Amino acid sequence: MARRKLSETSHPDESLTDSHWLSFGPESQPSMRLKILYVTFEEVAKAGPASFNVASVCDRLGVTYPMVNHYFGTRDSLIAEAAHMVYLRYVERLWEAVGTAPRIPEERFAAWIRAEIRETEDMGGWGSILNYPLAAREVSSEIYKSFGELMNSAFELNLARLSSLIADIRTGEVREPDYSLGKIPRLALFTDPVLRALVPTVSWAALGVSVWVSGQHLPSRSIPEIAPVRGVLIDNHIELMVTLIKNYRE
Repeated sequence: MARRKLSETSHPDESLTDSHWLSFGPESQPSMRLKILYVTFEEVAKAGPASFNVASVCDRLGVTYPMVNHYFGTRDSLIAEAAHMVYLRYVERLWEAVGTAPRIPEERFAAWIRAEIRETEDMGGWGSILNYPLAAREVSSEIYKSFGELMNSAFELNLARLSSLIADIRTGEVREPDYSLGKIPRLALFTDPVLRALVPTVSWAALGVSVWVSGQHLPSRSIPEIAPVRGVLIDNHIELMVTLIKNYRE
């Protein structure tokens, strides 16, 4: 990154209060390194990776490029570290939503799907990095190099938790699987023929509706009839997935 001084018209963002930082983690005043990452979360969500400018982070925090350089080295390294944190937070928030749902298999599954839709909306510009890596090739390369293994583990954890929700719908009973990063029964999950058939199909269906609702599906944006019935369409989509899960036979 080139050296840069704060502009004379730049002022730190007064909305970055204790309560703002608490929306990201347990500390009301996190380290400057974490503050840079948290503000990057917001700026990339608004602008996307291509238009993201580290200057916006510096201006909001009242710091200069050399400090960002000190912690992260390059713009792509900053985005890569923030991306892996955004994804891990996304995975945990889906399961938190399940934990607050009624202990009914269908309700827990619906909570997972709705949380995925909500989190994808909130993620904004991060979606193009996480779902379409060629849209940000250099950043994607940095993510794979520095955080690929951890993100793969998070992805497997997410699928394992979804597998448990699908299995619960089929048995009619609620389980609380003790899964965590690097601690899932991979062999059992990936060799079960029913889960092997249902989990990818449900996961792809959930991702599709999440991308659509978040406004990242450009061709459908200008169809005015869709917006008023969006909730009904989502309800129907979830109901059809539940029906598929219950009725699927090998």
